[in-house]
Amino acid sequence: MENFKKILIVGAAGFAGGLIGALFILFFLLRVNFLNTATILSNLIIPSQTATIINKTEDKLTNTPQPNYLSEAIGKIQPSVVVIQGFSSGMLMRYGSGAILTQDGLIATLNSIVPVNADVIQVTNAGKISKAKVVFRNYNKNIAIISMTAENNLQVIRLSSELPGLGQKLLIFAETMELSESKPLIEEALVSQTDEKNSQFKLSLAYEPNFYGSVIADNNGKILGLIDFRNQKPSVIYSKIIEDTLNVYLTATRK
Repeated sequence: MENFKKILIVGAAGFAGGLIGALFILFFLLRVNFLNTATILSNLIIPSQTATIINKTEDKLTNTPQPNYLSEAIGKIQPSVVVIQGFSSGMLMRYGSGAILTQDGLIATLNSIVPVNADVIQVTNAGKISKAKVVFRNYNKNIAIISMTAENNLQVIRLSSELPGLGQKLLIFAETMELSESKPLIEEALVSQTDEKNSQFKLSLAYEPNFYGSVIADNNGKILGLIDFRNQKPSVIYSKIIEDTLNVYLTATRK
């Protein structure tokens, strides 16, 4: 009987020691994540919940449409944006972008891009270089209307006075010259402030010299204005101002 008790005590002690040893080994494996032990154990404990979460996430990502608004907007804008260069005595003075307003070649740009002492104004559109002249200036708003000598049926911009929402992303599109070829320069800017009463907005946009006269467009390719910089901070020449300036010029020429 005494021998049997000794055997039970020794067996119990051995079992307890083995259990403690196993727990210690398991703790060690989890601590170092040997052979991804922690992940395997986690999947063994809550496999159905994990699988459900993963499946729902994958379904959401797969089924949510992702239309490429950016490329669609660029396709609508690019044919209507031009490079403008002002020369004096053969030397380049200023350059920037402009937007085609009419099919016969009237273009909106900044006064500062086509200064009064520029004796030659050159416009590049779709790889073609044309001469232009200033036909109207709005000095208060720093906007000029220039007339390009070109073929009819040019693609014109679509002006919009719709006020964008606060935090909305807008497209800034410019045309620049690189090795005698026009190249697009594109950036997105956030609407940082809106004024519903006056239908105005401000943009969060870093200073970039190549963006003078660039167009501001929404996801549908509609033009909300032109970019100017004052003290290296973006200033918007709104589409309503552009439209009003064009109408003043057209009215004056009809008289």
